[in-house]
Amino acid sequence: MGTILVAGTLCTAIAAEPSLVGAWQLDAGQSGQAALYLFTPTRYSMVLAATGRPDIVDAGKATADELRALWGPLLANSGTYEVSGDLLTIHPLVAKHPVVMKAGANEVYRFHIEGNTLTLKQVRNARGVSVESAPTLKFIRVE
Repeated sequence: MGTILVAGTLCTAIAAEPSLVGAWQLDAGQSGQAALYLFTPTRYSMVLAATGRPDIVDAGKATADELRALWGPLLANSGTYEVSGDLLTIHPLVAKHPVVMKAGANEVYRFHIEGNTLTLKQVRNARGVSVESAPTLKFIRVE
């Protein structure tokens, strides 16, 4: 009976630890952007975009400035990830920017989960450079 109680206590402690697994939507209070980040136990997908991007009817006729305004404020990548303490390391397999998906490239984020809220701040980019001025993003678990 004592062994069962110990096992039950251990399972409860493990289950109580916050998990990234799920769908996270950028908090509406962060105006000017929309995002959805998805995490399975080993894979992720991140898409974040400025909401004020232009609506270009025919990209084939768009100017270079119009295309930069459309595609510049957009983050998109997917791949695998690992967690160590409060650090999330992503290993992109596909990305908007080729440098992000080069072999061996990864990005590191500091994260914190409290209830249904995830805060995320990039600390190292795909080139291995520390990112001091990255904003802290706040997400709400939607699934």
